[in-house]
Amino acid sequence: MSLFCKKIVPSAVLGIWEITESLETLHQQSSLSAAERSYYTTLKSTMRKKHWLSYRLIVPHILPPPSVSGISYDEYGKPLLENGTGYVSAAHSGKFAALIASKNNNVGLDIEAINPKIVRISHKFLSAAEMEYDFAGKETESLSLIWCAKEALYKLFGKGGLSFARHLQVEPFIYDGQGTVTGKIASEHISRSFSVHYETLEGYMMVYVIDH
Repeated sequence: MSLFCKKIVPSAVLGIWEITESLETLHQQSSLSAAERSYYTTLKSTMRKKHWLSYRLIVPHILPPPSVSGISYDEYGKPLLENGTGYVSAAHSGKFAALIASKNNNVGLDIEAINPKIVRISHKFLSAAEMEYDFAGKETESLSLIWCAKEALYKLFGKGGLSFARHLQVEPFIYDGQGTVTGKIASEHISRSFSVHYETLEGYMMVYVIDH
C-alpha cells in the first residue's frame, strides 16, 4: 500500500504505513545499511519482519536528503538514526507501522489496536489515581489512550526502568477521538509533564509526544 498517512506536526514529521505487501515485496523495496541487514536477520517471525521493514520504508518519506539514514539501536533498544542527525521513535500493531522523526527534539510514539481485552489488564498499568477516573462510557478507548500515552512517554525517556503504574501518569481527560492529554514522568531521574497527542484511525489508537 505504501505510505498510508504523513503528518507534519510541530517540530516533527510522522508517517504511517498500512501493510498489505508480502514480506518479499517489502524486502525488495527496502534499501538497508549493513547494520540494518544484520539486525534484520535476528528477527524471528514474519509479522515482526513486516513491521520492521514497513517503518524502515517510512524513513525516506519523512526525512529529506541528506538526513535519510539507516536505523540502529542503543543499549536500551531505543531507535537511532545512524548518521546522528535527529531523533526517531517507531511503533507497530496489526496492519500498521509508524515512525516519527524530529531534527532537534526527542520523540515517543505508540500505536495499538483498540481492544476490549485491555479492560481486564488495566490494573497492571494504571496508578491508584487513574483507577478512580470516570471514563463516561468510553472505557476501552480511554484505557487504550492511557496505555499508548505511557508507552510513548516510556519510549521518549528511553532509558528503561520505569513502572507504568508508579512512574507514568496521565491526568484526567474526556476522551474525544482525538486531542491532547497531559502525561507525566515522575521518577528519581526525572519529574516532568508533557503534552501527549492522540488520534484514532480505523480501530487503532495512535499517540505521540515531542519533548519541546
